[in-house]
Amino acid sequence: MKRRDVDMLSGPIIPGLLAIAIPIMIMNVTQSLFNIIDMTILKAYDTGGGIAIGAVGSCGSLISMITGLVIGVSSGANVVIARNIGRRDQTSVNWAVDSAIAFSLLSGILLTVIGLLGAETFLTWVNCPERLFDQAVLYFRLYFAGVPILMLYNFCASILRATGDSRRPMVFLTAGGVVKVVFTFVFTAWFRLGVAGVAWATILSWGTSAVLGVHALVHNQGMVHLQPRKVRFHKAEMLTILRIGIPAGLQQVMYSMANVIIVATVNSFGPEATTGISIANNYDGILYQISCATALAVTPYVSQNIGRGNVKRASQSVLRGVIITVCLGAFFGALSAIFSRQLASVMSNDPTVIAYARQKMVIISSTYFICGINEIMGGALRGMGKPIPPTICTFLYMCVLRFVWVYLIFPLCPTLTFLYLVWPVGWSLCIITQLFFYFPALKRHQAAPYGNRAEEVKG
Repeated sequence: MKRRDVDMLSGPIIPGLLAIAIPIMIMNVTQSLFNIIDMTILKAYDTGGGIAIGAVGSCGSLISMITGLVIGVSSGANVVIARNIGRRDQTSVNWAVDSAIAFSLLSGILLTVIGLLGAETFLTWVNCPERLFDQAVLYFRLYFAGVPILMLYNFCASILRATGDSRRPMVFLTAGGVVKVVFTFVFTAWFRLGVAGVAWATILSWGTSAVLGVHALVHNQGMVHLQPRKVRFHKAEMLTILRIGIPAGLQQVMYSMANVIIVATVNSFGPEATTGISIANNYDGILYQISCATALAVTPYVSQNIGRGNVKRASQSVLRGVIITVCLGAFFGALSAIFSRQLASVMSNDPTVIAYARQKMVIISSTYFICGINEIMGGALRGMGKPIPPTICTFLYMCVLRFVWVYLIFPLCPTLTFLYLVWPVGWSLCIITQLFFYFPALKRHQAAPYGNRAEEVKG
């Protein structure tokens, strides 16, 4: 085992979880900062009166759903490969890697076709303003032209994390982020390409990360190794990857759709409220990465140890993951809530806007560790081969509950403070419900820790 890989089957659990989670936190927070720099550059060289920024922003909700779907589905490969590593089943590891890479390329091409043909329709669905429409369509189509590269990188990163290696994906994505910032500046400041420049810079950044990811897998030492000439679909592994990955991807899509409901309600309070929640979302996004990164570490820990038949260590990794998330999430969440006025003031001088931003930050930031626990429980269930319960919980408490809250409960107390309570309430209900699936799943694996591949495919 290489030093960069974490031994999930033995040794102290908390240091191992942190060794995987911290690079993921750094990677995602850094990526958020790169995106902010990107938009700052675009704004500085936008000669169209803000059209470029608006055009890119109008694609945001659709792009978030696609990105979430990609990351969710790739988690299926993470679980299957980690399980087979725990079993020391080299053949199944090879077949799972081959199937994951093949699926990333094929599904990426399919998404590109859908994006190119459906750009105008999708942007019409989200009520893209007419003034921004043409530029938004251009950006959307160019973005989707690069989706196969995005898929390839995310699957490479997920495969590497299955071995306990999250440092190299962090380095690869950071390298891509630097490329993106540099070429955004070149394309927008020198060549004046506007939204097209941002899109091309994004594709080049994905290409950089994907090339590094493929190179790492081809030259990787150990059980996980990519041989490009052998890339093809293997039925049993592909079915298991999809059985776990598709529900996880749909779960991420539902999160994005559910947030649209809340944003639409906030918009009814006026432009200051809209601006305020946008400012709060920037900080909440960073806090989300800190609170939930541990879940991405817990999933392969559970998968490998379930594969080895060490159910006790799998459950211990979940408990310790919860402890890490509570400590990190509560600490940084408290800082965000306490200094919410100062943080909001960085992006606005309007007292009304700052007040609206603080309203959300105080409630959400201080409770984001609950979201982290929810993500860990969902990751643990997926690691045990139970991807459906987290998806059902997301549908019930992130989608249905928000409809009920917004249209039936919120009118009884129509304040934004009350509206924002739907987040911690929903997270808490998800955790409680998932526990009813988690403990029986543990008992099932204790009784038959090594289940066969046929059973796994059937679920």
